[in-house]
Amino acid sequence: MASLVEFAGMGDLLVAYLGDWHRLGVEERRRRGLPFDPELEARRLGWLDMVLPARDGRGGGDG
Repeated sequence: MASLVEFAGMGDLLVAYLGDWHRLGVEERRRRGLPFDPELEARRLGWLDMVLPARDGRGGGDG
């Protein structure tokens, strides 16, 4: 399986990669009979915010 580092600088592919991880996480929780995790999506979006450059060119992240 590919790693997050392999997608550095490839925003569209990175979004697809993390989207697939989100889908797998939702399916795994459902398979195990675990309750819905409302924070799961926010954690995935947080990863995207940290690694994708901002559209204004200043970089992503919290700053």
